[in-house]
Amino acid sequence: MIVGSILLAVFVVRGPEGQLLVLGALLWEVAEKLFLLRYSKRMPPAVGREALIGLPVTAVSICQPEGWVKLGGERWKARCSEGAGLGDSLVVEAVEQITLIVTQPVVDSAARVAALPLLR
Repeated sequence: MIVGSILLAVFVVRGPEGQLLVLGALLWEVAEKLFLLRYSKRMPPAVGREALIGLPVTAVSICQPEGWVKLGGERWKARCSEGAGLGDSLVVEAVEQITLIVTQPVVDSAARVAALPLLR
C-alpha cells in the first residue's frame, strides 16, 4: 500500500496532495499493524491437555468402563466410570496419558423442568 501510494504521489498526484497521500498510507499501515498486534495478543492459545477438558465427545463404542469416543473427527480411548452406550454424548473431565476420562454432561434442574411436558 505504501509503495502504491508513493508511485501514485510521484506520477499522478503532485505537490502537497501527494505528500498527504503518502503520509495517510503510512499512518494507515502503522494503525493496522498495531491493531493486528493487539488483536493477536487477546487470548493465549489453548494447547495441551487443558484444551481438551470440557469438550463434548460422542461414544463410538460401549464404554463399560473403557471404550472409544470421537473428538473432533479423531477416535480416542476413553474411560467412563458411570458407563455409556453407543452414540451417547459425553464431556471430557480429565486426560491421563492418552486416555480421556469422560462423564455424562451435567444437566441443571431448570433445564430438566423446562423439558418436562405439562401435565393436564
